[in-house]
Amino acid sequence: MWVIVSAGTAIALGTYLGGWRIIRTMGKGLTDLAPPQGFAAQTSAATAILASSHIGFSLSTTQVCSGSVLGAGIGRKGGVVRWSTATRMFAAWGLTLPAAGLVGAGAELLTKQGTWGTIATGVLLVAGAGAIWALSRRQPVTVDNVNDIAAEPAGVVTTAIAAVTPPPAGPVSVVDATADLKTTIPAPSPGAEPTRPATV
Repeated sequence: MWVIVSAGTAIALGTYLGGWRIIRTMGKGLTDLAPPQGFAAQTSAATAILASSHIGFSLSTTQVCSGSVLGAGIGRKGGVVRWSTATRMFAAWGLTLPAAGLVGAGAELLTKQGTWGTIATGVLLVAGAGAIWALSRRQPVTVDNVNDIAAEPAGVVTTAIAAVTPPPAGPVSVVDATADLKTTIPAPSPGAEPTRPATV
């Protein structure tokens, strides 16, 4: 029972302390979600999570939700995905498993040393969590600035996706192509003979 309570408390505390940053990344950092895309992303994520739970597969809800948001951004006509944010997220996912393994192995080695090892493990983990939280406070994300996203320089993929944006609806103006010709090529004066090229 204590495992469930401690895990739930840790998850709730993490969401409380870093929730606005997560909301910024998922709602604005990957792509600009309109309500239809948000609905599609959450519906597909919920379907994948519930189906996986029913079958008995384990998965990361964070990765499922992130993938559904990316898919909604790619599927939206004229939508642009911020690939730099997605790349950082993929790199973090790749580092999470070995980093967690190393921390777990170190904690196990310390706790095997006896009571002082258990206390040292707790102190180190709390200090590490505090250091991460202090680093996040240098650029805090709150309810006041959660939607402020710096513009990403356009890359090849971003430019290509933006290029397929349909033109704005409205009346089409037709340009008279002969108007410029009439003003740039003078008409021959009346009664003048046309000039012939010189013969050699």
